[in-house]
Amino acid sequence: MADQVVIGVDVGSSSVRAGVFTLDGVMLGTASSPILEFHPKADFYEQSSENIWDRAGDVVRGALAEAGVTADAVVGISFDATCSLVVLDTAGKPLTVSETGEAERNVIVWRDHRAIDQVNRINAGGYDVLQYVGGIMSPEQEPPKLLWIKENLPKTWQKVGKFFDLADFMVYRATGSDLRSLCTNVCKWTYLGHESRWDLTFFDAIGLGDLFDADKVTSDVAPMGEKAGVLSAEAAAHLGLTTKTAVGVGIIDAHSG
Repeated sequence: MADQVVIGVDVGSSSVRAGVFTLDGVMLGTASSPILEFHPKADFYEQSSENIWDRAGDVVRGALAEAGVTADAVVGISFDATCSLVVLDTAGKPLTVSETGEAERNVIVWRDHRAIDQVNRINAGGYDVLQYVGGIMSPEQEPPKLLWIKENLPKTWQKVGKFFDLADFMVYRATGSDLRSLCTNVCKWTYLGHESRWDLTFFDAIGLGDLFDADKVTSDVAPMGEKAGVLSAEAAAHLGLTTKTAVGVGIIDAHSG
């Protein structure tokens, strides 16, 4: 028990960081690596989920090396991340969110404000769910970003397999299990955590009634830190860990701080 450690991975706006900790919270090692960001024009910020996942592998391995512990000692890992929107196709591959059409650019970054028109229309509706997000929605939340994609990139919308908040994507990539965070879904997607449900009338009213078709977004939501599964063989090899490592449900980076 005394030799067991856990790993926390923080996906920020410009880098991925990992820390190795004892079970009583002492940090033994850390590593950081920058991530790509594309800024094609004012208010547009895009990233690559593959680049982020690649860097996660680098920093977990780097933190383990600095800590001087073996993969067998790691009993758990979890992720926090910015509230960025990740889009995958039905094969689980990156699907573009960019006007350039480049598949690599499949993340709309949290600070992206392309969806001003969409968020203004949503806020004008006075929907009941808005009372749980401060009365009005921000263009940094996911419904306006989703609506922007549907209205401006119809080919992307037609090909979507999954929409994720970034922390939930990291858990999905680590486990293969699509279990969403109560934190990300309440704060950024309007999931009604106190009732354990989505208000589907809201999504119908704003033109996103098909968002939940074919499990593009699921209703499988769990509290932060709950066990989402264990590392898949592919993820374990990528991170330098073992398939015995438990993966916790993720959280928004600011909330984890």
